[in-house]
Order: sequence, then structure tokens, then C-alpha cells
Amino acid sequence: MSCYDTVLVKCPRCGRNIGFQSKGGDCSLSVYTLEDAPTDVLSDVNRHAPHTCECGAQIKVMVKSVAVAVIV
Repeated sequence: MSCYDTVLVKCPRCGRNIGFQSKGGDCSLSVYTLEDAPTDVLSDVNRHAPHTCECGAQIKVMVKSVAVAVIV
């Protein structure tokens, strides 16, 4: 099994944290939020997207100059 980093994303609908895995960057099993994740980690944050939250919202991350979670 290989290493990855996790980016915690708050569901825009219910506020629960959802862990998005990324193999961009160092892959050192680090845990980030959207606010503090390095750009290289964010570059691969949607590798298993969309994620389905417990509330039923399907979520992926849109990376522009600022990363935000959206319901798809």
C-alpha cells in the first residue's frame, strides 16, 4: 500500500469533515485543510472525487486561486 496525504474538506451542506486523499506532493501521511494544503497536494485532491457525505451531498474540490468545496 502506498502513502498519501489527506485534505480535510468541510461539507458545504452539513459541515462534516471529509478526508480527500492526494498523491500530489511528498505523500508523507500529512493531514491538511483546504486553507493550509500545499498547491502540489491540492493538484491531486480529486483523485477519488466526487465523495458522498453522510448527509447525501456529493462533493469535489475546485482549485483556483483559493480552494473551496462544492456540492456536485
